[in-house]
Amino acid sequence: MALAVVAALAVTLLRVGLRRRLEPVVATPAARWRPGDVTLLLVVTGVALVTRLIGLESRPIDNDEPVGLGLRSLAAWASESDARLHPPLPALLMTWLGGEGDIAAARSVSVLAGVGTVALAFAVVRASAGRGLAGLAALWLAAMPAAIHTSQLARGYALCALGLLAAHACLEKALATGRERWFVLHSLAALLALASEYWALPPLLASGALALLGARGSRSLGVGVIGSLGAALTLSSIFAPHALPTLWLGVGGGPHVPTGPGRALWDALALASGPAAPMGALLALSLIVAAARRRTLGRAELAAAGAVGALVVTLLAASFVTAVRARYLLPVLPLFVCLLVAGARGIGALGVGAVALGHVSLLPAFYAGTAPGPEISTGERAPRILALLAADPTTPVAVIPAWSIAEVSYRLEGRFPDKGTGPCPAELCVRGKRTIYGATHQHISQLTSQESSIYLWVRNRDTWTRECEQVAVEARSVLFRCQQKRTSERPSN
Repeated sequence: MALAVVAALAVTLLRVGLRRRLEPVVATPAARWRPGDVTLLLVVTGVALVTRLIGLESRPIDNDEPVGLGLRSLAAWASESDARLHPPLPALLMTWLGGEGDIAAARSVSVLAGVGTVALAFAVVRASAGRGLAGLAALWLAAMPAAIHTSQLARGYALCALGLLAAHACLEKALATGRERWFVLHSLAALLALASEYWALPPLLASGALALLGARGSRSLGVGVIGSLGAALTLSSIFAPHALPTLWLGVGGGPHVPTGPGRALWDALALASGPAAPMGALLALSLIVAAARRRTLGRAELAAAGAVGALVVTLLAASFVTAVRARYLLPVLPLFVCLLVAGARGIGALGVGAVALGHVSLLPAFYAGTAPGPEISTGERAPRILALLAADPTTPVAVIPAWSIAEVSYRLEGRFPDKGTGPCPAELCVRGKRTIYGATHQHISQLTSQESSIYLWVRNRDTWTRECEQVAVEARSVLFRCQQKRTSERPSN
């Protein structure tokens, strides 16, 4: 890390010398902010904050939200294979804010990042397309169910989205002004994105490559791009020794059947537009074609297009060898929206407004948990099983594993007295007096040797079917009751 800092400083000094001696850059004056701009910015950020706070604590917990909660250090992150599938920054921030025992506190990190992304999108589009289109872009992101979902997850997608959009904006300002501070900020924003999600790498590399092409006539700008991006990549490389051994596992920590590029692309389109996926795809295509014909896409829009395209291509390539999820595209949604809106003119602006209002119309279904889009509202409640367990509060309960049935695993402790483990239900593999999280076959065998009867809550009904009696099926999970006489032998799958 120290070597990376020294190298970044050396590159910066080299670039400063080149700029002063050979290639002075004349900065383009930025459009001044007016009271109307500030007022509209406050309105759209307020809308974004409200849409993200509604139901923040009560929304179902996503399948693997609790994986990173309770990780208090890099050492703790490095010891958990499932946690290493994602960089440590979001988990550390959420834990430090009290997310270990309060899901709303953990999600507040994503809320703030999501609101910041909406405000930044307004500023980015305003600089190239004016106040009106900037307001539409901000409204689009403020009301899009997928963007709200990203901002209500105890995950790193919202932080990564903020980092990618900030990196794009800072790099564009650096190329336009030639000032060192924008290159430094670009490096920090890129580091933020990489420390939040590994999928930030393809769009960052793509935007950097396009920036180099745009700066071919300036050695100082080229050195600045290489130096700022190189510093971010070098600093984030400290995660590589821990993360790379887990990446081959694919989605969910194990080998999976390849998704296939067709399914992956369709899921990505549906994620961006919910039930209006065909309309959103048609609008995107028409705006891109129209802008290309008029050659109105500037360097900033081309960089955004390259970043989005790089991640889509990476997603499709990965779908040949493993299962991929549409949520991997969530961090580039703000770039995608800014690209489309910045290229809209005339009737295209009306189309952008229609899509933004269309997302507003999807909000009731989103908050009701009935939105049909993939990756939206994936957590499921199990009130009937919880009621059965509440009626028998003396029998121990084992949940296998915690992140497989996230909703019930997280909330189960608060439903029963004498939980014994303190206010940290999301911590991985916590074994207390009442509930076992992340229980294994060995844990169950040890417990059944001490208890005459236990409840076993699993996701797959094929587990323990011969040794235990099935009590209930709900939310794609199964509750078994295991008697000591039935679990005297070692269970097997």
